[in-house]
Amino acid sequence: MNKLANYRLVNGKRHVSGRRGTHASKRYGSSLDFSDFRVYEAGDDVRQIDWNVYARTDKLFIKRFLDEEEMRVHIVLDTTPSMGEEDKWLHARQVAALFGYLVLSHDDALSFSAKQDERLQTFRKKGSMYRHLFQQKVEELTPVTRNEPFLEDLVQQLPKDAGSIFIITDGLEPIEQFEKTCQQLTRRPKDIRFVVVSSQEEQDPEYYGDYLLVDKESTSSLNVTVTHDMIKRYETKRKSHFEQMEQLANRYGHHILFLPSQPDFLTAALQQFVRFQWIR
Repeated sequence: MNKLANYRLVNGKRHVSGRRGTHASKRYGSSLDFSDFRVYEAGDDVRQIDWNVYARTDKLFIKRFLDEEEMRVHIVLDTTPSMGEEDKWLHARQVAALFGYLVLSHDDALSFSAKQDERLQTFRKKGSMYRHLFQQKVEELTPVTRNEPFLEDLVQQLPKDAGSIFIITDGLEPIEQFEKTCQQLTRRPKDIRFVVVSSQEEQDPEYYGDYLLVDKESTSSLNVTVTHDMIKRYETKRKSHFEQMEQLANRYGHHILFLPSQPDFLTAALQQFVRFQWIR
């Protein structure tokens, strides 16, 4: 939290909530952030005339200031069984808590959704006083035990008033479903950002010999003999899958970042968010 104190979210697209906030927009308004001057025209508010400039130039100029607008952010967390690997689940919740903290710290509006076995867990607050409440909400979540595809009904979870949407997942659902979701999200004029987390085990599997592999979500099983060649094929297929995700996200105008597990995960994640101008 100390590290986050100097950061804020960057608007990915222009927001249309009309509510006053703390993020500079491209419109002109009445904030304290000076933009530029323009020549006075009949009908302008005379209170906006800069008399110091008039004294120097004998011409009337109007001061223009940047308008401010409120961000309305929604965060969706993938809680399907494949997210249950220890470091992946920790890092996914850390990312959710990080973005939620930034939103609430600057008095923007935050909403959140995550499936649990009994029901859909939601959160909807505004203001810094709710930062710890949101952190507690995220800490209490657990991966679901039932096999319910994450992306299948994702769009139905999203509030209509959200301007920026952060989708935190491991990206392991079929690429066809990911493309379908990207298409559905394009129908809304939103700032869509995917954060794909992965575990150390997925990045660098250390299995050799005979195994019975069981899919955590479908519970289907397969007897295999894991060899070096099989590991190489797995790595190639995994790389291709994530490359296709990136291409699809770019095609439909969405943003995507891949965050592998590593010792100082949060510091590395912050560096990535700054590098790609998600925060500043």
